[in-house]
Amino acid sequence: MKISALTERISQKIMTLIDSGEIAPGSHLSVPKLAEGFDVSRSPVREALLYLEHKGVLAQKVNRGFFVKDDYVTQAVHDQQLTEELDLPEYYQLAEDWLQDQIASEVTELFLMKRYNLTKSQLSTVLARGISEGWVERKQGYGWRFLPVAKTKAALEHIFSFRMVIEPMAILEPTFNAPQERINELRRELEMLLESGIERLSPTQLQLAGYKFHETVIGFSNNPFFEISLRNVNRMRRLMDYRIMDDRNRYYAEVKDHLKILALIESGQRIEASYTIKQHLAVALENKKIRRIGAEA
Repeated sequence: MKISALTERISQKIMTLIDSGEIAPGSHLSVPKLAEGFDVSRSPVREALLYLEHKGVLAQKVNRGFFVKDDYVTQAVHDQQLTEELDLPEYYQLAEDWLQDQIASEVTELFLMKRYNLTKSQLSTVLARGISEGWVERKQGYGWRFLPVAKTKAALEHIFSFRMVIEPMAILEPTFNAPQERINELRRELEMLLESGIERLSPTQLQLAGYKFHETVIGFSNNPFFEISLRNVNRMRRLMDYRIMDDRNRYYAEVKDHLKILALIESGQRIEASYTIKQHLAVALENKKIRRIGAEA
C-alpha cells in the first residue's frame, strides 16, 4: 500500500502514541481530534488510519470508525523493529553521505539503488526511516529530496534551544502529574543502565533510552503538544546524533542527571526539576558540539 510522505509521518506519530501507552489497545481514534492535534487536514489522517488498518494495528468498525486492536502488541515489538531499522548500515551510509555533501539534495530511486546496492524493498525501508526522522521527503512526481534540517551546527543549537524552552516549561504545567508507577519504571531502567546497560546495549539502544526518558517526563505534563513537539525534534536529530554515539562514558553522567531530575519530580520539587533539566540540556548541547567537531575532523 503506497502512501505519501505526510501520511507516513502521521502514521508514525500515531504509532508512537499507541506504543507509548498514550492510546491504549481498544481505544477509538477520532479523525478530527488527530487532525487538530497534528495541525493537518483530515484527509491524510484518514489515509494514515487506513494504512495502519492495513498493517494490522487498527480495526475499522462500520459506522463507528477506527479502533486500536485489543490484541495489538505494543512497545517491545515496535522498539525491536525500530532498533533494527536504525541499525541498517545502508541507512547510516546514506545519512553520512548526505552530511558530508557526497550526494545531491535531489536524487532518483535508481541512483540510490545502484549507489548502495539495494533492492527496491530495502531502499523503501531506508527511505521510510529517513522520512520518519524528518530529513527525507518524496518529490512531487518522481524522485526524492534530502532536507538540510539537523545537518548543521546552527540546526543543532536551534533544536536544543527549543528543547530548553519546552521541557522545563512542561514540568511547570498545572496539569503535570507523574504517576508513581511510571516513576518507578523509569528509575528501574536508569539503574539498569548504570549497573550494566551502558556497557552492554548498542549505541542505538542507548540513544533511544535517552529519548524515552525525556519524552516520558514531558508526557507527564498531559499536554500532547509538548510531547508531540519533542518526539518530532528527537526524530530529526537522530541524523546528527548517530555519528557521535560512540562515547559511552558520557552516558554515566547523563543517566545520573536523569535520576536527579526524577528524584526532584518525585518529591514535588518541580521548580528545581525544571531548572535542573534546563541545565542538563545546556551541558548536553556543549558536549554534542564538542563531539560533533571531533566527528568531522
